[in-house]
Amino acid sequence: MAPTVPIVRTRLTDLAEQAGVSTATVSRVLNGKHGVSAQARQAVLAALDVLGYERPEKLRTRSAGLVGLVVPELSNPVFPAFAQVIETMLT
Repeated sequence: MAPTVPIVRTRLTDLAEQAGVSTATVSRVLNGKHGVSAQARQAVLAALDVLGYERPEKLRTRSAGLVGLVVPELSNPVFPAFAQVIETMLT
């Protein structure tokens, strides 16, 4: 039987230590509260990325509305036609 690896969760204290701020500041950033300097907010967001913490949905930047499509080949006429149909539906 393979050994199990315990899941290590990132805590507020880990984020605060990485960002060099208090846990209250991390909490304010995660909850979208006011009263946090731009510099501290950026430090917390960078700590989220460094520690692999998934940002709460309200902190995620909105997408640019781009959609990527990967097709196995363009020489087969089915795939470009498929891409055109998708493009038409999305517009």
